[in-house]
Amino acid sequence: MSQKVALDWDTRQIRIVVGESAGRQTRITHAAIVPIGDDGPVPALQRLVAEHGLSKCEAVVAVGRDQAELRQMQFPPVPADELPDMVRFQAIRTFASAGENAVVDYLPTETVAASGASESSGSIAAIVSASGPSKLDPVRRIVQESGLTLSRLALRPVAAAALFQVAGLQSAKHQSRLSELTRSTLALIDLVGDEAELVLFRGRDVAFVRGVRLPATGDLRVNTLAGEIRRSLIASGGGAGPCNVAMWGTASRHEQELQQLAEKMGDGQPTMPQRELIDPLDLVSVDPSVRDSVGETVGRLAPLVGLLVADQNHADRLIDFENPRRPAEKKSNRGRLALMIGVPAAAVLAMIFGIYSQFASLDDQIAQAEATNAQLRADVKKADASIARTDQIDRFLDSDVNWLGELDRLSQSIAPADQLILSQVSAVSDMRSGGGRVTIAGAVTSPQVIDQMESDLRDDRHGVIGDGASQIDTKDAYRWRIRETVSVNADAVREDRYRQIENAAESPDPPPNTDSADSDSSSVSTRPADAQEVPA
Repeated sequence: MSQKVALDWDTRQIRIVVGESAGRQTRITHAAIVPIGDDGPVPALQRLVAEHGLSKCEAVVAVGRDQAELRQMQFPPVPADELPDMVRFQAIRTFASAGENAVVDYLPTETVAASGASESSGSIAAIVSASGPSKLDPVRRIVQESGLTLSRLALRPVAAAALFQVAGLQSAKHQSRLSELTRSTLALIDLVGDEAELVLFRGRDVAFVRGVRLPATGDLRVNTLAGEIRRSLIASGGGAGPCNVAMWGTASRHEQELQQLAEKMGDGQPTMPQRELIDPLDLVSVDPSVRDSVGETVGRLAPLVGLLVADQNHADRLIDFENPRRPAEKKSNRGRLALMIGVPAAAVLAMIFGIYSQFASLDDQIAQAEATNAQLRADVKKADASIARTDQIDRFLDSDVNWLGELDRLSQSIAPADQLILSQVSAVSDMRSGGGRVTIAGAVTSPQVIDQMESDLRDDRHGVIGDGASQIDTKDAYRWRIRETVSVNADAVREDRYRQIENAAESPDPPPNTDSADSDSSSVSTRPADAQEVPA
């Protein structure tokens, strides 16, 4: 049997599940949820690895929705081996933070037939996700320093969905019940602290994935979750029709909240939606000691159990940044190719040997060329040193964001005052990685205002991440509290700086009025600040 470790963590705790696989069977042997101390996740992981004898084991790691961009996309019908290149090309053009170094993976959802055409001639729908080295490299470093070997780096909500598809719909205990739930749209919910990860199923297939932020407790938490499910249904093209709900967890911890959610989702519907609590450990073989170690928080382990179940035989159901989908390698006839190349190559080698023999007298010229080459190498080293110094200056200046320009763009892109009221605007430069971010907080009249504002603010130079909308108890029209973070790409800051340098070089010399120039330059600081606060 092969033993593997499934991990994920946040700022407060580490979750670990150890499993053994034999064929298509997976057995869970250890599980733990431990707090992270002030020293960070590495010491806590090292203790877990030593305690359970897991050194050098393969690790499959789940990362949250905040570690990657995620989007529903459609593509024209193409052969399967051409789809990975098409997805990557489109993602780099569309995603705000996806550059040439980004890792892109996707999960095909369905083939949408064109009107009056067969399914094979329709478009291909897929959930596409991208993440860059700044998000993934720290995870890889933590796993390596903990004494484990990373084999997968998968998106957490999709891993939980894989457990539902692979084990849940085939479990003797849940098969008939879950099959009944999936006859209409099903919202599968994984509560992760003050966040919820939603996966919408149409039938047995994943149709939409989303992460939302929730209030801590109370009716507002259920109302917010129900509203986000309805928004997800509309965004995925499912309308506001009936939707059953399922939640990872146990009855003692989640039954009341699930019942309130089902009742809220049933408002205005002819029938009450069905609901189901799913214990992830009920779907696999488990050692008796495992349940005692995790207690009522077992629902948090669903993505990790899903990773272990899908790892060996169902990896195609994951979005994996460590092993993204790539075009299939073309097979070649090596024997015939060797024969076709070998005979001409032998003739060419014979010809080359004859030519080389004739030009043996040119050794002196070769020596002179080598001496010249040595001199050129010395010049290249000097040039490399100059380039390195320039690159250090560039990295420093990448945090010098034109905040006046960014605030002007923000004022032109956000919703009008009758739809949005701001309570706070803050701007922060990123001295380490360059660029910066503008955070706005306030209230809007409806969730649709948020979607439109995020769309207007997002482009190839700016990324937008929202904390989700939460409804507030107020008598005025602004009933939805929001918090949006607009990131400014460091590459965009550098591009603007070089464009200004080029324009300055091409423009004629300024008039010799030094007093005016001095006064203008003294009024603006080009030194990037660690944090710049701009009140609303």
